[in-house]
Amino acid sequence: MASFRTLFSALSLVAIAQGRPLEPAEADCRHCNCYKATVGSSAHFVNRKFFDFRSIANPTTPAPLNGREADVAAARTHAYFSTGEWTGTWALQNWQTEGQGVHRVNSFNNVFIAASEGDDEDSCATHLTLRTRREADYQSTAEVLSLSADYQFLTVRMLARTRGGPGAVTALFTYGEPGGSVQEADIEIRTSTDANVVQYTNQPGSEPDGTVIVELATPWTQWQEHRYDWTPGSSDWYVDGEKVASIQLQTPTSPLNVIMNVWSNGGVWSGVMDVGGSAEMQVQWLDLTYNSTSEPATGACTNVCVVDDLI
Repeated sequence: MASFRTLFSALSLVAIAQGRPLEPAEADCRHCNCYKATVGSSAHFVNRKFFDFRSIANPTTPAPLNGREADVAAARTHAYFSTGEWTGTWALQNWQTEGQGVHRVNSFNNVFIAASEGDDEDSCATHLTLRTRREADYQSTAEVLSLSADYQFLTVRMLARTRGGPGAVTALFTYGEPGGSVQEADIEIRTSTDANVVQYTNQPGSEPDGTVIVELATPWTQWQEHRYDWTPGSSDWYVDGEKVASIQLQTPTSPLNVIMNVWSNGGVWSGVMDVGGSAEMQVQWLDLTYNSTSEPATGACTNVCVVDDLI
């Protein structure tokens, strides 16, 4: 496995796939055409998108809808979700499933721009929120799916926190089923656990070495920078800049989607939320820096910028 990563590091992947050498970084990063996560990172990426949810006008927290049909038919909650910045990368989801005990319904109504709650320590005025709520006969949930299923190696990070009652899961992950076989790598927070426990997995999670459960130094109810680096042969996860997990078994290899969701289905993994209970994942910003089979590099990697310096 080590020789595979040495031969096909993300740095080499860009150079080999494009048939060009990588050149040293320049001091001026105003015209970045190549990126790496940190100064010490070796993996390089050729595309970057930054989504800033901290100061969006007219925030609103929509009231929950009562009824599966109403949730499925719900409209977008904010004009931001109709802008090109959003629709060029993300799609809100409204599919439903029987779940594992409680019917699950994704709703546009559960993805919104909320005002700061007044307890933030920084200048954040608004944030993106994904919400789940237990109704009498179903679970109303939220999911955001990338339009592209062609991400192949990336560093993705978000400044986020999770709040709410037990029985929910909040997550950021890559996902695909190439050839009918699931390839997935997860950051998952379960609100039924202690508030500093996070699970990281290269699916399927039934493999003992495919999962790492971490007790963080601070609770996920506080703002934390969660980061996932996917490079050939390795999934690596960081919280506030510190590496907390690394898994090589079952690391995804094929082009995949990126997904954020907040959900429960009454199963063993999520738990069962009390009727009227709710939970949220709140996100100040999200940075997506990546390689993609549909967006290949168009020139030499002459100006390498560090994502740490750009946020």
